[in-house]
Amino acid sequence: MPFVFVHGVNNRDGGAYRENEIGRNGFLREIVAPALGQSPDAVQIFNPYWGKYGGQFAWQMAVLPNPSDKFESFGAVASDTPEGEAQGRVTGLVAESPMITGSIIADAQNDFGETVDVLYAAALAGVKTEEDARKLARAYLLSADYALAMPQPSWIADATEGNFVDQLDYATHTSELENFGAGGILGALKEGLSRILNAVPDATTGTAGRLMRKKLNATVTRFAGDAFTYLARRGSVHAPGPIVAAVLEDLRKAEASRSVNDDKLIVIAHSFGGEIMYDILTHFSPDIQVDCLVTVGSQVGLFEEMKLYMASAEDVPPNPPQGRVSRPTNVKRWLNVFDTNDVLSYQLEPVMADVSDFHYDTGYSSLGAHGGYFLRPSFYKRLANRLAQG
Repeated sequence: MPFVFVHGVNNRDGGAYRENEIGRNGFLREIVAPALGQSPDAVQIFNPYWGKYGGQFAWQMAVLPNPSDKFESFGAVASDTPEGEAQGRVTGLVAESPMITGSIIADAQNDFGETVDVLYAAALAGVKTEEDARKLARAYLLSADYALAMPQPSWIADATEGNFVDQLDYATHTSELENFGAGGILGALKEGLSRILNAVPDATTGTAGRLMRKKLNATVTRFAGDAFTYLARRGSVHAPGPIVAAVLEDLRKAEASRSVNDDKLIVIAHSFGGEIMYDILTHFSPDIQVDCLVTVGSQVGLFEEMKLYMASAEDVPPNPPQGRVSRPTNVKRWLNVFDTNDVLSYQLEPVMADVSDFHYDTGYSSLGAHGGYFLRPSFYKRLANRLAQG
């Protein structure tokens, strides 16, 4: 079963980009694939990279009030190190989530399942290899199932910050899984907890809020740049533009990898990746058959309202259209996921027939929600459940 993940805007090569891809691939293999009856090792995952063809800024976004979109230093951790970037993402999560105080015991007593999810998200922020991400995903499943069965375990009443991870490990047996990196699963979770605890001072002093505002400003700016660049240079059926060509190349590879026993093709498109996929499936290559298209934090419906796709460019009525547009016949199933706090995500059902809208709470406010979906382990479990229901 091939998966194709089409990135949205702001996908520029670098340490954070590769780390996110590693973690996402691992969780797709270990959580989503088995729910569909597939072996994690047998799944092929394609991640077409088109960021180098996106919007270019002659003055490096100098027009922003503060053009820097790099992580600031958090405590004693240098911002230009992998751990500094991981700490920055966790600080943003703590600062932006109304459900997280940073006091692990108080948070666990308030919502144990949410606390487990955040703990694993903090551990995932520092993952180095896909194999380690897969081990972390397997451990997360044990912990998530335990939290579901025991939403208020008795040991929380006497737990401390110093032994919370050990108590969780004892209850879920996660350390019995194979070794994870140098310190095992237990060590990874303790590193995650350390990031959460270190994030509290920065979150409460507003450092993270300033960081997230700067990054949101840069994200929105790059979104506009990538969208304008794509629309101006998407090309034609006989001469596709570079972004279309890059995504289409991996889609064709995924098609070719289908097997007789498993011929399903699942495409997950984040943000502007949804618009790219819609153009490809309705105009550039309508011959491609997709068993399930999942758009996450996307603007497909918004662009259809403005009739900006190649297939709908000439369909510009003088009045609002009657009814909804039809789902592309080469897409057997379409799930659209949005977060009401994500200012760049939109519903799809009001403008397109035979699609399903689903709300997912990333835990972030509007400053960080758009990039938060694939950073939360619970997202993969929800995605697996929805896909299995099809």
